[in-house]
Amino acid sequence: MGCWTAYALRAEDGTSWAMGEKWGMWDLADAADRVGLVEAVLRGGMRVDDAGARDFLDGVFCRGAALDLVARRYRYYGCGQPGVHYLDCHARRRATESDWDGWDVEYAWGGCDDFADLVAETELVFTEIELPGPTLPDAVPLTSREDWFVGWDPDEWRISVLHSEIIADLVAPAAAVVSLIGADHTVLDYHLNILKVGPWLAWYGESLAEMLPAHAPYPMPMEETVKAGVVIDLPARRLRYWTTDFVPPSLTARMAAVWLGWRVERLPLGYVGHLAATGRHNPDPDLLLTYAELREARWEEHLIAMRNTDLHTLRADPRNLRAPRVEVIEDGRES
Repeated sequence: MGCWTAYALRAEDGTSWAMGEKWGMWDLADAADRVGLVEAVLRGGMRVDDAGARDFLDGVFCRGAALDLVARRYRYYGCGQPGVHYLDCHARRRATESDWDGWDVEYAWGGCDDFADLVAETELVFTEIELPGPTLPDAVPLTSREDWFVGWDPDEWRISVLHSEIIADLVAPAAAVVSLIGADHTVLDYHLNILKVGPWLAWYGESLAEMLPAHAPYPMPMEETVKAGVVIDLPARRLRYWTTDFVPPSLTARMAAVWLGWRVERLPLGYVGHLAATGRHNPDPDLLLTYAELREARWEEHLIAMRNTDLHTLRADPRNLRAPRVEVIEDGRES
């Protein structure tokens, strides 16, 4: 089928326009791209007015670009991207380039739904077709422990596994990782088999903070395996999440409603931000993607440099947070 790109534009005269296009251009690298997109939308787009604004684009747009020429704002999003940290670096890089000097540039983590706020003077609404989705996962959709897990000793604060500290990643890779920071400044990590953490958090709410500790924890997974994460900080009543999946404002509002009294926010920098948020001051380099893996995942060299700077300068949680140690048992029996 191919990708469809959504465009929203507020022109210099204050009029608002919209257009959908097969494939299209969503990552505007420079001023020439910006001018080209404005010309294309003014030439082939639909003017938005009070009568015809609602639901004028009906479809699924996996990519998009929105420009507000009055307020000098640019929002964009794409599909098939290498991960949250990549996208945060990409947006920071765009914002500092000379052709975007004086512009407010950000990645649209809510997808098309973020465009409505960009041209708020109109009744602009992008209506996405609801696709059949998976049934709601279990409250704690953990990955399998078979063939790698030996035991959990809370007194010794130790997880025992077979063969290797990263064996869980090799046998039953996680889609997401959830870390629970306890009142005693302990950190318990859990591997989930779901990627859409936003709907999961919005459905089960604060009850997750009670259900998770009923299960044995997991070792921290490797960066290459997980595409989403959640940090539940009990002492601070703070919920942070990161995911390449869209989290529109309506879902964010739902999450805030069911985590009443909690501070709910997106956690920047993906896996690296997750490490810092859980007090990993000196993360095991074996957990992180290598240079070769980053390049294979289509990271550009200048974005790799930004990532390396983040690794060295990102301030980890100052509390003395303590995660369980991992012990490798070769014969499957604990001594």
